[in-house]
Amino acid sequence: MTGIQVDQQSLKYNLERLREALDNADPIDDALKAELSALDADIRRVLDAPAPAAGLVARSRELALKFSAEHPTAAAVLRELGVLLEGIGA
Repeated sequence: MTGIQVDQQSLKYNLERLREALDNADPIDDALKAELSALDADIRRVLDAPAPAAGLVARSRELALKFSAEHPTAAAVLRELGVLLEGIGA
């Protein structure tokens, strides 16, 4: 298994962790929910057919900052996603 395959598996795993963390969290406002949905869709698109997806690392880190106060578990997962995305060059 190559490093990219491992990172892709880790990304999928962490996307599921993020969903679980958010399912167990306090309600999230609609704007943040829309940003998360867009990031999730873009990450999944890259995983399905590796294509350039500029800005995913920055978006993940930006969302982590927005979630850090009220949703620390989700913020931690978003930071980890950022590291993994950086590893695959997204």
